[in-house]
Amino acid sequence: MRVVLKIGHALFKDDSIDLERTRRTADAILKLHNAGHRVIVIVGGGKPSRTYIKAAKSLGADFATCDEVGIMVTRLNALLLSIALGEYSSRNIIGSFEELEKQLDAAGNKILVAGGFSPAQSTDAVAALVAERIKADLMIKTTDVDGVYDADPSKNPDAKLLREVSIGRLREMLSMEESTPGEYRLLDQVSLSILERSRIPLVIVNGSDPLNILRAVSGEKIGTRIIYPAR
Repeated sequence: MRVVLKIGHALFKDDSIDLERTRRTADAILKLHNAGHRVIVIVGGGKPSRTYIKAAKSLGADFATCDEVGIMVTRLNALLLSIALGEYSSRNIIGSFEELEKQLDAAGNKILVAGGFSPAQSTDAVAALVAERIKADLMIKTTDVDGVYDADPSKNPDAKLLREVSIGRLREMLSMEESTPGEYRLLDQVSLSILERSRIPLVIVNGSDPLNILRAVSGEKIGTRIIYPAR
């Protein structure tokens, strides 16, 4: 199975690095790899990215520069995870579509790891593009909640977890989300458009327990599965 895994806030939710969770996440990825799955990991910026972007704004940076700052942090996070993966990772952090093409040919059976690509483009959009390029059988996005809810669970204790949600409803639910640098939330509109046109199977899971990644690949009812209308 070809799997694209988007790792972000679930792993990098604080300014300090949770080494134990990083190791457990790497272990889960290695289990997929050792089971014969082709794995590409896209790493987001999380809280460290927002911290640096906030500092850059305070120092007078424009949005484009803030995007560049955020991209640098995603690549640093990606390098850290790549180190945790050891010899099984290509260690060459992918930073563009061109680099992806080169590594798809040159990296052999290594796990490919990427950060952000371009300004004004979320790492969710990068993950969706990569999934589209390799014709992924599954894309998994990890968050710090159990999936998609019908309301913000941090504000509404009665919010209900949706085990399935249509791409159309998800688009409506996220239409008011911010899209400023470092503030891409569950998914942004660009990533939704890529997912919709390619009908990429997507499961959103709580990455606080890295074993949820394995459960999603095995087909267990975990998190939220995005469904597409019949053609």
